[in-house]
Amino acid sequence: MSKLYDFSEYDKYLCLKVSAGLWFVILYLLRPYIILAASLRMGRGGSGAAGAGGVRNLLYPDDFSLVLALLATVPALLFVYAWTRRRPGAGVLVKQLWKNGANLLAAAAVLNIVIVFVPLLTGAVTRVHLLGWVQIALVPVIVGYLYSSRRIRDTLEDFPADQDP
Repeated sequence: MSKLYDFSEYDKYLCLKVSAGLWFVILYLLRPYIILAASLRMGRGGSGAAGAGGVRNLLYPDDFSLVLALLATVPALLFVYAWTRRRPGAGVLVKQLWKNGANLLAAAAVLNIVIVFVPLLTGAVTRVHLLGWVQIALVPVIVGYLYSSRRIRDTLEDFPADQDP
């Protein structure tokens, strides 16, 4: 336990909690699931351009693009899985996923660039929309944050010790 952080920033295993900044990154990377859930909840057909369905159609103009976006989140989902299993006695896989969390989240961020251009390549759209360019611009910011933040580095190096039997 480091003296750099307040006691409230540690969990019950005395390991650093995931910071708010990292949660924002995770939520951003998981946005295809959030948009899909919102568009299903609001109804895909009648939500109009301003509703969740409109945003979904703007970001993912066809189902193939949405499926690719959902697949691009797999590295972020692996990180969330490791977070849910981060406790004493966790398996080697969970520990490796946690340790490589920055790489997993960076991979998901980079895959976000790929999914911007898929609709263009498939002919579903004729140009990259403004939100696509925003996605592209956010990727270097996210990757830079993941690799430069001392808090993220310290959090990912902190894993609960196995308890003695």
